[in-house]
Amino acid sequence: MAKTERPQRCVASSDGVTEHHFFVEPGQLSGAVVELTGDEAHHAARVLRVRRGEPITVADGTGCVAEAVVSRVGSTVEAEVRSVRTVPPPRPAITLYQAVTKGDKMDAVIEKAVEIGVLRIVPFLAERTIVRWDGSKSQRAADRWSAIARGAAKQSRSPWLTNVENVISSTGALAPREALVIALHESSSRRLRDLLPDDAPEAIGLVVGPEGGFDGGELRDLGPRGIDVAGLGERILRTETAGLVAATIVGYAYGSLG
Repeated sequence: MAKTERPQRCVASSDGVTEHHFFVEPGQLSGAVVELTGDEAHHAARVLRVRRGEPITVADGTGCVAEAVVSRVGSTVEAEVRSVRTVPPPRPAITLYQAVTKGDKMDAVIEKAVEIGVLRIVPFLAERTIVRWDGSKSQRAADRWSAIARGAAKQSRSPWLTNVENVISSTGALAPREALVIALHESSSRRLRDLLPDDAPEAIGLVVGPEGGFDGGELRDLGPRGIDVAGLGERILRTETAGLVAATIVGYAYGSLG
């Protein structure tokens, strides 16, 4: 029977060495042996060069984590499961609604957002988005961003896999499902911290505009849709910085960071 613990990010062995962390599909941690296949097996055997007898951790991406010891290394990697724990998701669960950025900035946003605990990322196109998209570009980006998110989750020893959704066609097409959704804009006299309730809500959505910011119509449309607007202080942050700072503030406010 799995036990429930507080959120845990990193596991160290008795000699102080941080164990390598891998992911399998949900439901694959119920047996006495867990098997890594495909890219995970290649990464374990060929890149990290794990050896028999080496302790590792294996997560299923939904909060279930196994402590295991490698028993076989080949085209697949097998490990004997020693214990399994269930780690609850952080409260609040953070969704980052991020306007798509130019160049490789979006890659960095996704990587760092996963590292600081964002559980869901929704890229979208805004009126002032510089990048232009078509179906094939969107699919290539989705595949790359999902791989980046997976790698960041492994590096940070996360029990969860962050879901990176397909690009939304416009700001107006966003459909936040969180009860508390806050868009970041320097025009607001309110600070993000002023809108955070004392008790952690179940989920928070953070909306970040593009390089040129939201246009007037987009900004006016936020309030009637139940989206609050807040600033982050006197400094004007770049789009690739603002969401990460906001998510860090939320994490610190409710104890998952700091």
